[in-house]
Amino acid sequence: MNYAQLLARMPRELKSRLEAETVYAPWLGRGVSLGQLWTDPVVMETVCNRLNRSERTVLEAIVRRIGCEPFDDAELERAAAGPLSGAEVKMGLAGLLRKGIVFSFLKTWGEHLYLMPEDGFACWQTVLFPDLPSGLGEAPGSAEWSLIPAFPGEPNLAHDLFHSLVFAAEQGLKLTKNGTLHKKQLQKLSERVRLQEEALEPLSLKYAYADTYSPKIALVLDMLLRLQLIISEDEELKLGVEAVDVFLDQPLVAQMRRLYGLWKTLALPAAAWLQHAVLLLERLNGGTWVTAEQLLERLEAFGLLSRTLESGERAERTRYLLRLWLEPLAALGFLEQSSDPICGHVAYRWTFSLGLRDEPAREDEAEDGGFMVQPDFDILVPPDVAGKVRWELCCLADLVARDQVSVYKLSKESVKRALENGRTAAEICDFLERHALYGVPDHVRLSIGQWAKPYGKTVFTQALLLRCADGETARTITKLSAASPYVKEMLNERDFLIGAADAKPLAAVLEKAGFMPGLPAIPAVQAGTDRETSSNRFPKLSAERTASVKKLFSIEPMDKGLIYSRNSVGFLRLQARLPEASDVYPSLQDIPSTWLRDYRNYHLSTRKEIVEKAIEMRSVLQIRKNGTDFRIVPRKVQETRGTWCMTGLGLSGGAQDEASEVRWLAEEWQEMRLILPGINDKY
Repeated sequence: MNYAQLLARMPRELKSRLEAETVYAPWLGRGVSLGQLWTDPVVMETVCNRLNRSERTVLEAIVRRIGCEPFDDAELERAAAGPLSGAEVKMGLAGLLRKGIVFSFLKTWGEHLYLMPEDGFACWQTVLFPDLPSGLGEAPGSAEWSLIPAFPGEPNLAHDLFHSLVFAAEQGLKLTKNGTLHKKQLQKLSERVRLQEEALEPLSLKYAYADTYSPKIALVLDMLLRLQLIISEDEELKLGVEAVDVFLDQPLVAQMRRLYGLWKTLALPAAAWLQHAVLLLERLNGGTWVTAEQLLERLEAFGLLSRTLESGERAERTRYLLRLWLEPLAALGFLEQSSDPICGHVAYRWTFSLGLRDEPAREDEAEDGGFMVQPDFDILVPPDVAGKVRWELCCLADLVARDQVSVYKLSKESVKRALENGRTAAEICDFLERHALYGVPDHVRLSIGQWAKPYGKTVFTQALLLRCADGETARTITKLSAASPYVKEMLNERDFLIGAADAKPLAAVLEKAGFMPGLPAIPAVQAGTDRETSSNRFPKLSAERTASVKKLFSIEPMDKGLIYSRNSVGFLRLQARLPEASDVYPSLQDIPSTWLRDYRNYHLSTRKEIVEKAIEMRSVLQIRKNGTDFRIVPRKVQETRGTWCMTGLGLSGGAQDEASEVRWLAEEWQEMRLILPGINDKY
């Protein structure tokens, strides 16, 4: 889940509280939105410098060990284990919640679940580890590396979606009573999708209709549904024409950026170290080659792996990274794969510039190339031909070969298909002339005209017969002005020919005029409507560019695809109330104020009460022993030799992070006081 999705469902009360956070005032005053602030590394670095010790420690624990997976209080305490007490962890988390760095969700029984948004996590990796990608990818970029395609042909998810849309336009996507595509359609659609299933198997994607759909079909249908390129309606998956228009208006690079963002929400690994590897890979733009081993080495160097890896564990982690992320990305066309024929190392690089998810396409990404119309009616289509041009080509020509340079074939049958879908011979020739690099051969243009000339001279039409009882009734009907639009032709003195779709409105007119026409179930009425729809499945897309006035939806519905969400947090209620100190210390009113205010020497029995209260509240003690101040997180109290002793973690002097275990008898220290983080910890 990202910030855009959170803001879309955020209660107004919570948004107002977050906007009131003083640290954001300078930017909000200049008109910058919260969503922009939370993903701006410069702003977040400033915020980071203003965090207190517990907030900073909790933030680093989340970024290092949890990532953007949902977590509860117990998981956070394990991640932040060390010098912080339980109360400090809670107060640190509360500070992050008040700043919108982390969000809280309510489960069914009132338990809290927390989440750092995906784009927020990416921003914080940049802030906390700015030098993480430095020096990566130098070795594999040498001339000794030879490019070897990871898979045959042209693996590319955007192309698979395009050809699936063409299939839907050509044949329709009817659904069975169970809500799935028919087996014959599935088989044909599967032939259009070139994605290699083997690359998806290690991911174990969970999706609806898993007993019917293969993983690659489920992925393609999921993407189409989430982007609203197809819409489930009337037991059929229909084209979302406006969304198709907008999507195909984007250059291939922009389409791939969009699809990568969707893929990431569906398949991002749960382990924090793998998420860091994903983000590190994203920070490598500009054609940099990198290996899985290099990514792991950088994570290890910055402490983002649990410990120094042994050779066996390193090999296992490398395998996870390859199978759960790098290899699927190569199979989907997001990464290009290269291997060293001597050493056997495999390197990867992006096939496009990641950029910002919804930024407009740059000039160098624009697709304004043309195709070549050959004398033998073949059309050669290079990779820089725009999506809308390819769409129209698929309507009027048949795809013969799909590769970097695709081949289409004009034929009498393909021209007839275009005519049936609302195109004219003049429009077909004009389209070819506008986009052909070297013009259209004369005989090709003449052939299109000859093929199209007979079209429309004879037409099969669904029609109905309106029979009157006698000539007088027929003459009365001819005088009804309201009936004239529906009467096609008078066949004889008492029979009329009418269109199938006009039966119901004409019956209403006759009823109003005092007749009682019988109107039994007429299959032709529905058949006529179906035929009209099926003959115009291949919609015309707008010729002008639409990217400047239309925008792809930046928030994907969490439940509109086939693939199930990686976690359930998207379906939980966002907690509008931000935590206060009373939530962390419900028994605060029962504590003597002197314990919090005074730094003094107490009686042994009172000392024991204070230590036990600190353990109960999972808080901190400030203790002075032999002239040195200590910060102690007590763990337990034990009776020993007529007295008692305290065991816990302690920091002394100016130390901030290096804690050591202490075990002191009751008489070993002098002054003390109880510290409640967030209440009296300004010392």
